[in-house]
Amino acid sequence: MPRWLRVVVVVLLLPAQLSLDGCAPASQGPLRSAADVRAKRKSSYLDAHLRDGGFIAFTKWTYERNLNAVTGTGTRLDADRHTVARGVMTIPIDSVAVFEAGTVDGMPPAMKALTVIVLVALGVVVIGLLVFAIACASDPKCFGSCPTFYVTDGDHPMLQAEGFSASVAPSLEATDIDALYRARPSSRSLDVTMTNEALETHVVRSVRVLAVPRAEGGRVFATPADGFWQASDLRAPVRAAGREGDCRAAVERFDGTERVSLADSTDLAARETLDLEFDAGPGRHGLVIGSRQTLLTTYLFYETLASMGRSTGRWIAALERGDASVRRRVGALGAELGGIEVLAPDSSGGWSRVAGFEETGPIATDVRMIPLPPGPCGRVTLRLRMARGSHRLDWLALARMDRPVEPVRLEPVRVERDTIEDADALASLLDPRRVLTTGPGDRYVLHYTLPDDPQRLELFLESRGYYLEWMRKRWLESENPARLARMMLSPRQAMRDLAPAYAREQVALEDWFWRSRYARP
Repeated sequence: MPRWLRVVVVVLLLPAQLSLDGCAPASQGPLRSAADVRAKRKSSYLDAHLRDGGFIAFTKWTYERNLNAVTGTGTRLDADRHTVARGVMTIPIDSVAVFEAGTVDGMPPAMKALTVIVLVALGVVVIGLLVFAIACASDPKCFGSCPTFYVTDGDHPMLQAEGFSASVAPSLEATDIDALYRARPSSRSLDVTMTNEALETHVVRSVRVLAVPRAEGGRVFATPADGFWQASDLRAPVRAAGREGDCRAAVERFDGTERVSLADSTDLAARETLDLEFDAGPGRHGLVIGSRQTLLTTYLFYETLASMGRSTGRWIAALERGDASVRRRVGALGAELGGIEVLAPDSSGGWSRVAGFEETGPIATDVRMIPLPPGPCGRVTLRLRMARGSHRLDWLALARMDRPVEPVRLEPVRVERDTIEDADALASLLDPRRVLTTGPGDRYVLHYTLPDDPQRLELFLESRGYYLEWMRKRWLESENPARLARMMLSPRQAMRDLAPAYAREQVALEDWFWRSRYARP
């Protein structure tokens, strides 16, 4: 059996601002030196997946700080897994995509789950994905998403955004924009609480507040591709009908009452439609959608990780090497599921797609406006098409698009961690060459200074980074190469294969998801 199948946990290179000698972020928790960690490790081996496709299995190793490299005794294989060298060798850290290692003994409780490796990659530290024994470890699906952000609605903090939910690896780092639609600042001081509530490592490069003046009686909306627009004359649908019949009561206001359906029990990609009608005034219009995903995408993501099992490191290594075919295969199930499509009647009496968007994340509802093609005044008829049971719709409205606007981007002026000012965290968020790395239970309050007349501002949150999902023991035990092959090579069939199991679990899954939350604000 290939040696990499015996790995206990996957270790990813994190471009993070961590302690050079510790296995925890520099500003977070107790630190352990590389010597201390190595002395206490149960398994001494270290596997390195190289960016050129090669592989090195070290049996003894040490980190050479002055060289930023690992030196050790081991066996090197080429991309075809033919042995090319044995003995003592040195490998630069920046030539490695992913490290894998064993576990450690003798650590304090907060550190026990960490892997052995404490290496510096490109001036930063490697940290492990963890096997962590909590309730959700007995089931391959449990709480996880990305950084969660809370902003006051005038009376109390409210969950309003989750950042870069689709960025599940360093190579997928991205910028995410979320509407702080319920934010009601009463002064120029705005506090945004950023939390890590899951078994994940969050690597945050920046968190900015975007502010733009809001016209009297109007709102400002972000669009998927056309920037920000001042909008007015918001109108609720006069008709909204799905498979269940009239659903206007669930979507006519942004109030937390959501329209959602159950996924198809035979095909998770089976589509459903929602027919909408609006009375429209003059001007160009956009469809306002307040929505979030259900746990279907989370389920598919976790099932993929579970199918990869102990081979997850090899897949992530290929992803980090920029292998386009791997990226396409890993994203095959998500592409099959799709997002929300907006359709309009065409001249042949059918329906034509006019727009669509995909907003990843099951936790916080986001608000977007989808620009529509110009049309006459009067009745506007639209149809939404999406996978059954894939989205929760809170609000649907028609708005007049008045003019494009450009927001002011605001950096935090102060950062607190656990009520203590953290100058290093602030510096990390302000310097594009650095990142702020957080672990489960971490909570930061970011302070911003808003422009004048804050009550008339529309606010958005712009976050950039990526996150790493911690492997669960159950996932490692669920490795299934045949199922993984179907997911990547025949995603359409895989959606049918997975449907019965998800149908049995989807109601209970919601309860499991929220009860397995690692920490709350």
